[in-house]
Amino acid sequence: MALRNLFKPRWRHRDAAVRADAAAALDPSRDGDTLTALADHDDSPRVRAVAAGALLDLAVLDRLIRDDGDAEVREAASQRIMALLAGQVDGGPDAATRQRLIAHTDNPRVLQHVARHSPDPDSRQAALAAIGDAQGLYELAVHGQDAALRLAAAERLDDDALLRQLGRDGRDKKVVRLARERLKDHQKTAADRQHRDQERDQTLSALEQLAGRSADPLFDARLGQLEQRWRALAEEASADQRGRAERALASCHERIEARHREERAAALHEAAVAERQAALDTLRTLLRDLTSDTWDQQLGELRSAVATQERRWQAAAEEAPGDDDQELAFRSQLDEWRRLIALAETAREEQAPEARQELAEQWPSRVPPPSSLIGLAAEPDPPPAAAEAAPRRSEKTPTSRHRGLVVALRRELERGNLKHANRLWLKAEAALADEDDPWLARQLERHTERREELRDWHAFAAQPKKEALCERMEALVAVDMDPEERASAIQALHDEWRALMSSDQGQDQALWDRFKAASDRAYEPCRAHFRELDAQRAENLEKRRALCAQLADFVAGENWARADWQAVWEIRRRAPREWKELAPVRFTDARDVQKRFSALLTEIDERLDQAWQHAEQQRQGMIDEARALTEQDDVHGAARQARDLQTRWRAAAWLPPARHRAYQKTFRGLMDALFGARQAASQARDEERRAEQERASAVLAECEQHLERPLAEQNDGDLAERAGALEALVTGALDRGQQRRHQQLRDRLRQLRAELPRWRRWRDARQRLADAPEGGADDSAEDSGRAVALEALAGVETPEHARQERLAWQLEQLPRAMKSAGHAPLEEALKLVEERPAEAPLEAALRQRLLAALDALEPHEGRG
Repeated sequence: MALRNLFKPRWRHRDAAVRADAAAALDPSRDGDTLTALADHDDSPRVRAVAAGALLDLAVLDRLIRDDGDAEVREAASQRIMALLAGQVDGGPDAATRQRLIAHTDNPRVLQHVARHSPDPDSRQAALAAIGDAQGLYELAVHGQDAALRLAAAERLDDDALLRQLGRDGRDKKVVRLARERLKDHQKTAADRQHRDQERDQTLSALEQLAGRSADPLFDARLGQLEQRWRALAEEASADQRGRAERALASCHERIEARHREERAAALHEAAVAERQAALDTLRTLLRDLTSDTWDQQLGELRSAVATQERRWQAAAEEAPGDDDQELAFRSQLDEWRRLIALAETAREEQAPEARQELAEQWPSRVPPPSSLIGLAAEPDPPPAAAEAAPRRSEKTPTSRHRGLVVALRRELERGNLKHANRLWLKAEAALADEDDPWLARQLERHTERREELRDWHAFAAQPKKEALCERMEALVAVDMDPEERASAIQALHDEWRALMSSDQGQDQALWDRFKAASDRAYEPCRAHFRELDAQRAENLEKRRALCAQLADFVAGENWARADWQAVWEIRRRAPREWKELAPVRFTDARDVQKRFSALLTEIDERLDQAWQHAEQQRQGMIDEARALTEQDDVHGAARQARDLQTRWRAAAWLPPARHRAYQKTFRGLMDALFGARQAASQARDEERRAEQERASAVLAECEQHLERPLAEQNDGDLAERAGALEALVTGALDRGQQRRHQQLRDRLRQLRAELPRWRRWRDARQRLADAPEGGADDSAEDSGRAVALEALAGVETPEHARQERLAWQLEQLPRAMKSAGHAPLEEALKLVEERPAEAPLEAALRQRLLAALDALEPHEGRG
């Protein structure tokens, strides 16, 4: 047995150190199976580690990293994988395979090793593309093997602290400059985000303040502006901010709805007031258009029309009660109509001449009577002057240049507007004082009765109101209230007094004196306040002048070619707000400074418009570029160019949000379309990959099932077909497990196809022995030596009587075995059998020994 150990390879030695040295000396490309067996099954971790460090099979190395219990073995396998992927080992995967494997690994340590130590630039770039760790990118940006790799790593670095450190420690000027530019971009992005946060807080605060205000006429416009600003900023708002905004918006909309209800109520009130006035005007119009034929033919229609206007007045009065003057005018007009209708009905039924005469005398002279009463009224005696003028008047009606004045006076008297009628009456009396106009005098005399009637009604209705106004003004003297409110209350009482005044002030002069004295006493506390207010107005005016001076200095001193347009816009927005805060001012004093302020704002607006037009043209150009990218067939290339375009877009000249928003929406839509197309292409590629993986699973499973069959059932055609099916698989689409199975099956197929011819030789040799004719002991000398040789080669027991012969044979073969690098027992055994003549007789006991030795040497998959 000691001599047998001389033929054992050193990697089978009992000493682990000897086995480790032998493993280190093995050729990975030729002795891969031996190295795999050592790495998988050797008892010594040191031997397994040395074997793992020499392997070329990535699948075996991956299994060792995953399954071996010794850290040294796992570390050796890991180091070997890194060296193989980096292309640092002869006989390792080709460049395309390495890059494909690098793209699918997520081990940061492996990627770092490849990126820093691979001699292949493409492999370094592939590893860099797979690295997502910021610290790893920083290390490559500083210590990368070449300048292109360091620059590419810096381009992918996004951590601000590491960018700042890289700007100090970088080896290349380009890397340092890039790091500083990216840091500046990040800081600008952070500042923009902070600005948006501040603007969102300001908008939310303004919304909440607006929700607490009353809905004035500018409320809707202000709410629309704030709501639009909030919608543009709400995407990044917190849940609490969104809740506050929704509550404020709901409150604002409720206020608007309440104001709309008030406006509708006011509109109904105005409509009711208009209806009342229309009813009164209709009665007056009917009276003005009366003729004798109307009384004779349409008395019923007149009665119905008057009743209709009365119902119209009552319905409108329920919605909005009229004032006393209007109520007095309508009731007076209605009473007159009732009296006229009653007289007309009596005149229609009365036949007695005396009764008709009496009715004619009761009929108003200014209203045309029914035809039955015409000519029955007694003519009044004309005054002497009139009698003398009668012949002349009969000859021709005189004209007067005051006819328009009289027409207006008559209209106001008919409408019951005593105040306006008094003014016209005084104007007519002044005209009579300047010139003699008999026609004007007669017209005044004719309307005197109606004026006196209105004056009586006005005095009756206005007297209690004026006394009440005096009492309210006197009560105001003792009330403690804000000066502004006091002044407003005093003004309101004066407005009410003026509404009750007529042009004839003599009749209520005492009340006016009382009212005026109370007004002066009530206003006394306001004088000091308004003196202070005047001083404040003067101070605010000076502050407005100073603000104009600041704006003028800014406009004159700004370098408009390199202006910070966002800051200019902020100044433009803030200046009107500050201007409004410097209030109140006296309007008449502030006209000139207001004009100057408006001119300065206009100049700034023109500058801003020019800058914004340039910025809009720049954005439109990039939008056109983006639209052209959407038409490219290479969606991945278009997406890469789109990222560059996004960087340029972020660096574009500033635009205010309202003008930027439309361009941003269009650009974002195009970007979404581009990246969506890339995603769709990637999804399609993933679908193809999944389909290929499903097909590969079926092919691999079928191949594995076929390879489980023994060599006796294999044939070259089936094995070639299985090898072709494996070669047809797209290995880049397979997952790591499938790639490992694919490689293992390829190796097994290659091994089977190599073993199959040898197995057939073995089968033929055995059949040769089995078919040899029976022989006797005389023919067994040569076959006995052949049996001893086969038994020694197969390592099976030799009968006792032939053991000396076996030892002699082994000693004879020893020099040749020591000189030979390889030892193939099966090959030598087959040669011995094939050298024996097939027709030579074979003794039965020797046949059995030869067949037993040959059976022990039967080839199996994986056995040499």
